[in-house]
Amino acid sequence: MLRNLCKIYTYLLHPYLVPLYIVTVMLFGATTYAVLPLRLKFYLLWVFGLYALILPVVVTAAVRRLGNNKFKQWFRGRRRRILPLMVGACCYVLCAITLVKAPSLLFFRKMAIAAMMCEVFCLLMLPWWRVSLHMTAMGAAVAILIVLNVVGVLSLFWAMLLSIVLAGLLASARLYVGRNNGLQVLVGFCGGFIISVIALLQI
Repeated sequence: MLRNLCKIYTYLLHPYLVPLYIVTVMLFGATTYAVLPLRLKFYLLWVFGLYALILPVVVTAAVRRLGNNKFKQWFRGRRRRILPLMVGACCYVLCAITLVKAPSLLFFRKMAIAAMMCEVFCLLMLPWWRVSLHMTAMGAAVAILIVLNVVGVLSLFWAMLLSIVLAGLLASARLYVGRNNGLQVLVGFCGGFIISVIALLQI
């Protein structure tokens, strides 16, 4: 029973979904973005939903389905992550380009770039090691909320605290179901956190 609950929890905090949660908190929470027109809020949700969830899932599934047997055999084991990570990185670049014409949405564009950098980080680590994608996404989410609180854009202290608790629970769930070991979880979280902080503050 506990194992099934852990699996469900990891699905709910899948890397495809975490960006949508963060954008929703930013748009409808006690932030400076809460004053944006409702149409613009739904537009941003659609943009992130399209590039963070819909396109990566559809493109990855289509390529795998249309690929020949040799192609499918090559994308096995650790290498099966290459395609989703490449597609995800490209989608986040498109997301950033889509938002480039709106200066008021600069932070959202930085989020897309941070997500792209996290995808590239996990991709570059593949030849040597498999980091936890779930924890990389959660590390990025925690970093975003902390940065927003520090710079004064977000005044949701409890949202930041909740993200840290959720990250801890996710790490425990990943360890419990045996999908990652402790070092993979730690490196994934720290990598996502550090990369996102650098992207958000320097770009």
